[in-house]
Amino acid sequence: MLKKILILDLILLLMLGLVGVLYKIGVITFDKAEAPEPIAEEEVTVDEEETLNLPPEVDETEWSLILANPWNEIPEGYFEDVDIVSTEDGWEVDSRIKEPLEKMMADCREAGYNPQIISAFRTRGFQQSLYDSTANKNDTAYPGTSEHELGLALDIIDAASAGWGDPLVKEQEDTEAQKWLMDNCQNYGFILRYPADKEDITGIIYEPWHYRYVGEEHAKKITESGQCLEEYLGRIENDKEKIGSE
Repeated sequence: MLKKILILDLILLLMLGLVGVLYKIGVITFDKAEAPEPIAEEEVTVDEEETLNLPPEVDETEWSLILANPWNEIPEGYFEDVDIVSTEDGWEVDSRIKEPLEKMMADCREAGYNPQIISAFRTRGFQQSLYDSTANKNDTAYPGTSEHELGLALDIIDAASAGWGDPLVKEQEDTEAQKWLMDNCQNYGFILRYPADKEDITGIIYEPWHYRYVGEEHAKKITESGQCLEEYLGRIENDKEKIGSE
């Protein structure tokens, strides 16, 4: 009996030795339980394109971004740094927008169209007379809140519409000169100030003829974003009472 046990032990040892040899030479292998790899922390990056959609950091006290609307009067002392000059067409504007304005008008004409300025800088006295003579006060800005008083705004029409009687109507958007201006004004620092879908925010009806200078960089950002000036500045205040309202 003891002899049989010894023989079995010997056989077992031989088998284990053979297995070891075969393992070393790669004939047989054993699967090892693999430890789970550590979960890498997700790298947080900022998409450069997404940053373009963040609210812009703008200085609303910059001269070209001064806000004048039914809820905001022109700041006291604003005109201390304003130099009003005449354009080639004889209209008065802030001297700082004379060159880009004349360039825009010239390029529009070069493209084969005929833009015509019909209103530019207005003195406070002139704005007051307009307001007093207007039956519907909603059609004219209250003195001190008109962009025309800044010297940065203009009413521009297609000269072909001058014979309409009143060219300041919605149909102005369909004229050739106006289409060109709407498509290109931002390249000269201007924006269409009162878009059709922003009346509740601007407090002004759709005016497809009223252009405001804000500077080329701001004009392009405002146009590309589809915002109006109030939205760009973060100054939506249409829940307040309008200045001059009775």
